Amino acid sequence: MGRHARGGRAARNRFTLIVNGLEVVALVATAALTAWLLAPLPAVVITAAIVVGIVGSRRNAWRFALSVLDDLPATALLVAVPTVLAEALMVPAGLARPLDALLSGAAALVALVVARTVALTVVRRRRKDGRDHLRALIVGSDEAGTRLGSSLDHGLQHGIRVVGFVDDDRPLLADLGPQLGSVDVLPELVEEHRIDVVLVTFGAHRDDAVVDAVRDLTGSGAEIYVVPRMFELNQCNKVSEMVDGIPLQRLRPISHPRGAWRLKRAVDVVVSAVALLMVSPVLAVIAAAVRKETGPGVIFKQERIGQHGVPFTLFKFRSLIPVGGEGDVRWNIDTDTRLGRVGKFIRATSLDELPQLVNVLRGDMSLVGPRPERGYFVERFNETIPGYRYRHRVPVGLTGYAAVQGLRGDTSIHQRAHFDNLYAESWSLWLDVKIAFWTISQLVPKRAPEAVLPVPSPPAEVPTPPAPMDDAPTTVLPRLPQRTNAPSPARDETHPASLEITHEITLPRD
Repeated sequence: MGRHARGGRAARNRFTLIVNGLEVVALVATAALTAWLLAPLPAVVITAAIVVGIVGSRRNAWRFALSVLDDLPATALLVAVPTVLAEALMVPAGLARPLDALLSGAAALVALVVARTVALTVVRRRRKDGRDHLRALIVGSDEAGTRLGSSLDHGLQHGIRVVGFVDDDRPLLADLGPQLGSVDVLPELVEEHRIDVVLVTFGAHRDDAVVDAVRDLTGSGAEIYVVPRMFELNQCNKVSEMVDGIPLQRLRPISHPRGAWRLKRAVDVVVSAVALLMVSPVLAVIAAAVRKETGPGVIFKQERIGQHGVPFTLFKFRSLIPVGGEGDVRWNIDTDTRLGRVGKFIRATSLDELPQLVNVLRGDMSLVGPRPERGYFVERFNETIPGYRYRHRVPVGLTGYAAVQGLRGDTSIHQRAHFDNLYAESWSLWLDVKIAFWTISQLVPKRAPEAVLPVPSPPAEVPTPPAPMDDAPTTVLPRLPQRTNAPSPARDETHPASLEITHEITLPRD
């Protein structure tokens, strides 16, 4: 896909270059004029801030639909923020006269609108001439898919050339393009046909097969757009495209910016180093207690699977002395009779996990990410749990999205994989911060409120019912089981340690 990937990337870059170039030229010319007519400082500051906003955002990224009016609110906000700040700060400081900044901002807004109108006209003309088109596959040949394909083929202004359709056992009309294969081979088709855009609609394919195929496209360079369910009720937002009344929701690529990952790693190093220094007395006390209860060797070392399936050695405080290799294949030891008071306490309070701060400092783990698992269970879960293998796309962590949802120990592996993949596909630094705060709030013990019981009233005197006659049948009412407030055990058929619990109630016949 290399050569055409460069062609698709060139078309995207050309779009951005045309729009950005004309906008920057118009801004600089307008700034020079307003600086000469009004005041130089507000014009220069406002223009510089707007240029930074243009270059640093996805505002001028490639898109299907070209509309100046659709972009006008974002353009106005881009100008309004630096303009209002400049007016509020410069005028009181004596650096500008009243209204100088506001007039400079108004002139910049007019310049941007005119430049954007010209730029989109140029892009639209190039597309109608057959240039700067991206190659697309449509997944699903139901009504929405075929309608989308027809609209893109006849609407050259969208800049898309449909190569074919992908679906499972679904015939197509000849004039809508070839059916290239099934969803299971989507990554191979994207590579073979040098695809730039994948449009996921509805068809004969299974939804879980599409999810796996789309996840396998990570790193392919193809952008993914999805037609949402019940799209007739769609409400457009900033990441939606609209083609012939069909909304397309752009999926964020899993390959996150390198700068953000470097910042995440820097935070891991600083926080883990500071935390190790702060809790070192606690570590010493726990180590002494563990040694007294279990003997020498207070640190338990175990191989776990990290990012991209790479194994590493994980550190924990030892709760008990395992026999042979049982630690690698045994799921849970919480009910083990060999656990002493110290072992039970550090496991219940998660203090046995503190040595993993060393793993974070070494780079084996992150502070936040999917919890690492042993290789024995990873192999089996990869075979039996849908989507489990994709959770290793990001670094494993000391705590994670699944962990703060209560999914630790004997809980559903299906749900863990779901939340781990949700974390990988929606990751941001702010999500890490939220998970860290949720983890801290769960570590703080919460005191249950005291129950206020009502004072019972004296029992009312119940009249004694008359004795039944000898020839009248006695009615015996069935005794129903009492309801309790205790939660019923969760059923998890996929977990190796789960049990199926069935409550059977037999009602008497009439």
